[in-house]
Amino acid sequence: MIKIDSLTFQYPQTSQPALKNISLEIPSGSLTLVTGPTGSGKSTFLRCLNGLVPHFSGGTITGELQIFGHDPISEGTETISARVGFVFQEPEAQFLFDVVEDEIVFSLENAGMPREQMHVRVNQAIRQMGLEGIRNRNIHEISGGEKQKLAIASALVNLPDMLVLDEPTSQLDPASAKDLMTYITRLKRDLGLTVVVSEHRLERLLPFVDFIAYLTPDHTLHFGTPQEVLPEMAQVPPLIKIAKEMKITPLPLRVDDFPEYEYPAILREKGFPKSAPKQAQNPVLEINKLSASLGKQQVLDQVDLQLYPGEVLTLVGTNGAGKTTLLRSILGLIPSDGERYLLGEKMGAMDLENIIHQIGYLPQNPNDLLFAETVLDELQFTLKNHQKSMSDEALTVFLSKFGLAEMQNRYPRDLSVGERQRTALAAITVHKPGILLLDEPTRGMDYNAKRKLTNLLRDWRTKGKSILLVTHDVEFAAGLADRVLIIEHGKVRFTGSPGAAFSEFPGFETQTARLFPHSGWITAEDCLSQLKSEINLSKSPDQQS
Repeated sequence: MIKIDSLTFQYPQTSQPALKNISLEIPSGSLTLVTGPTGSGKSTFLRCLNGLVPHFSGGTITGELQIFGHDPISEGTETISARVGFVFQEPEAQFLFDVVEDEIVFSLENAGMPREQMHVRVNQAIRQMGLEGIRNRNIHEISGGEKQKLAIASALVNLPDMLVLDEPTSQLDPASAKDLMTYITRLKRDLGLTVVVSEHRLERLLPFVDFIAYLTPDHTLHFGTPQEVLPEMAQVPPLIKIAKEMKITPLPLRVDDFPEYEYPAILREKGFPKSAPKQAQNPVLEINKLSASLGKQQVLDQVDLQLYPGEVLTLVGTNGAGKTTLLRSILGLIPSDGERYLLGEKMGAMDLENIIHQIGYLPQNPNDLLFAETVLDELQFTLKNHQKSMSDEALTVFLSKFGLAEMQNRYPRDLSVGERQRTALAAITVHKPGILLLDEPTRGMDYNAKRKLTNLLRDWRTKGKSILLVTHDVEFAAGLADRVLIIEHGKVRFTGSPGAAFSEFPGFETQTARLFPHSGWITAEDCLSQLKSEINLSKSPDQQS
């Protein structure tokens, strides 16, 4: 059992505790979801479970913590590390080797395990995480989602008693996320594994959890079963939001648990456009027959793409489909075949300085962009490179759009992943490029932060910016996209409307589309705005049908 009593922790040189008076008991063999708004202390809480806090972080800690009879506070990480497998929010930060298989086997070699036994363990981990096709690949050449799977395989190969995962699905496509959680649940059942998971995308976790630990910004803890804690939470996935509005109890944790509901025929027959309307303007960015390879592996095959003025084009696909490679190929960061046009001009004839002046690029890992001493310095550096300037007052106003004004003097790498993502986005847009290429911009963001980002991107779209956005977050994409491009095995599988993309394609349907098939609704807002105008929500679903 995990037993925590009156746990309080404060980082060095900070004025407020990150955790305050936390008390709870987590039974062995259970799966607990740790959630809450950005900055509520989720990652800090996880790091307490294996002694990284306070032994590596420093700081002041009080209270009692017992992990299977061991105390990480007094014993340190050496004893507890064998019992607790830990996967960080940024998996690339924990890799030591270049090759996938070498990374998985390292901890077993370090423990002196016999080679034959190592071989069995590694093959099992690779098979269970679906890494057979990349076991000999260079880690630097695999996708972010594949890195996430690799990090989990490296933890599970040691057969720990407890597995701690910090946002494990943040870089996984919906199908891979479901497969991962199904596998972890099976391990929990078969091996008695205790699992503690921090995650913002609750729609991916709720069907699997036994308990929820909800941390609020004022350090209040709500702990209990999903049915006990979800009513206390303001930020919830579409399924729960709709169920709350319709006064459905108990709250359904899976789409299949939602009661059958007969909505008006006029809405049922509404349907949705099969393709997005054709654009009358010329594209600002056009890609024709683009192909690219990483090493000996072809990643992109004859891809065509057009991005129009004032448009949000969302690119979705499974892990390893080639989405990140496509963005990097567009910018010329990866050699490719085919034609690339920027505002009608061949990009092959343009210098990189001219390209990056017109295109802002947010990579999947924000750390690739952040190196200045403060958040404000990151923006100043960008402006200097583009021979522009802004007053500190104007920059503070600009940062407020990203919820970063109060953090402008903080060291960027001390921020949370979501805050670093927003810092990087601010840094690549402060010089006002007309085109944005964004790779997984919602990584590490809670529902509220994603809502604010949606509003910001909508505002930029209204002002004429063109945005090509790569994401695995179909709920976020459904509320923002003008057009959707689905890529599979390096080829374009579909280009058309969000209504069709997020309703018809298995693995990419939103929760709302699955709840109300053929309705044309793909977001909770679509559903609730229509239902409120057609139905008296004060009636129970049985009365309405």
